[in-house]
Amino acid sequence: MKYFYCLCVAIGLAQCISGKYIDPNPVDILNDYYYDDSPLTVCYDEIGCFSSAYPFYDPPYRPVSWLPESRAEVGTHFYLNTRQNPQSPTELLTSDSSTIRDSFFDPSHDTKFIVHGFTQNGDVQWMFDMQEAFLNYGDFNVIRVDWSQGAVDLYGKAVANTRIVGAEISLLIDRIKEVFGMTSSQSFHIIGHSLGGHVAGYAGERQADLGRITGMDPAGPYYEDTDTIVRLDPTDAQFVDVIHTDTSPIYNLGMGIYVPCGHVDIYVNGGREQPGCDQGIVEHIISEGSLVIGGVSFVVCNHLRSYELFTESINTQCPFTAMRCDGYDYEDYLAGKCFDQTQSIALGYHTDTNAISGAEENVVYYMQTMDETPFCGESYWVKLYLVNKFINDDVKGELFVTLFGTLGQTTKLKLNLESIVFEHDKNYMFAFLAEDYIGDLTGLYFEWSYDRDWYRPGEWDFFIKPKIYIDYLEVEYAEDDFRYLMCSGSGSERNGIEADGEQAAFLVSSQCS
Repeated sequence: MKYFYCLCVAIGLAQCISGKYIDPNPVDILNDYYYDDSPLTVCYDEIGCFSSAYPFYDPPYRPVSWLPESRAEVGTHFYLNTRQNPQSPTELLTSDSSTIRDSFFDPSHDTKFIVHGFTQNGDVQWMFDMQEAFLNYGDFNVIRVDWSQGAVDLYGKAVANTRIVGAEISLLIDRIKEVFGMTSSQSFHIIGHSLGGHVAGYAGERQADLGRITGMDPAGPYYEDTDTIVRLDPTDAQFVDVIHTDTSPIYNLGMGIYVPCGHVDIYVNGGREQPGCDQGIVEHIISEGSLVIGGVSFVVCNHLRSYELFTESINTQCPFTAMRCDGYDYEDYLAGKCFDQTQSIALGYHTDTNAISGAEENVVYYMQTMDETPFCGESYWVKLYLVNKFINDDVKGELFVTLFGTLGQTTKLKLNLESIVFEHDKNYMFAFLAEDYIGDLTGLYFEWSYDRDWYRPGEWDFFIKPKIYIDYLEVEYAEDDFRYLMCSGSGSERNGIEADGEQAAFLVSSQCS
């Protein structure tokens, strides 16, 4: 169902947005692909020449390579908003420096470019939301980049057109520097979603000292496993940070790139499936209030989450903590192996540009989020020390805790995403997320549910309630360097904690008896 809807939405959007009819005849499409007699290089005034040869043609990753369309056909537009004109944008023209000189652009303020991706335009709501968030946070020059004319054709042509848009952004930066006598590009920050992430890379490679690029789930198809010249990479700016939210293979409808392509690469919830995106199509349509928008959200929810996270990060007081995970995967992160406060950064706008040394690239971070806005949560780590008792059978199930602190308590929080087997001669660690900050911890309630395997009929008796024996727990909060020792207040280490209903209290203590 999802695959069929994806095809319908893609064709429908391309037809509706561009106003063009796309001939579904596969022979005609193949003729367009393989029998194009266009030259391998095309040149345009002011922005230079572009080739469709290697590495832009690189089977199997890029089995087809188009030349980009002309500057007029791509139709790149720049719209400036500042705190002096928050509602009425000024269009900046590279062909007319007076539009820059007479605008509200302030060279003493940092500049934020926002770039959309495939089939979108500069008036989509998320770009206005991000613009507003920036202007609420600080006195910035915010420039929305609209390249909708070049973004609504066949995907491969839109891919080729990203090179034109990147060159246009670089040209505008040059014009701004000329008009105001600026000698550096360090105050410019380009934020791009999907194809817009690679647009940012093409702009950055033309600037010797571009300050920063943020890639919001840069597109994967036609970029995965390609040469760094083709895609966003750490050489494109002094600092490149990337948010990955939809990196499943394209045959699973993953839209984002999996390979690390920044100085810092943050894989949110593992980078593939985002919580809250697992709703059915009806739920998405109801949530969005529109058949078309709801359908698009159903197909690309994971991909869109990246710009929602970045926008939220601008003004939130929540830490949005991501943990560095050298040599580990997301499952290791969930098992608590990457929980080191000295190796953490904040996702999004407040990512620390000095978090890594200048020589480091492609440093991988993992984090979790909530399933709806606000997506940011409070990160914790817990370690369970099970009592080494003689137990006939190990137990399998799901664990839950409710944390208590000086400022309140959490809801019941699930520790393990999937049911696992617990052995009573081992210890277990979990990273998990709470909705709100509850102050210094004072204790927790622990409970668990027993997983009765369908292929073991002897376990189907719902009156069987096995027990887990916990000696003590340790809990850490990601934003401080304190480890809370929690001891049983109910004798659970002696009597065990029965599955499916019993709660055991553990209280903060300096020492467990």
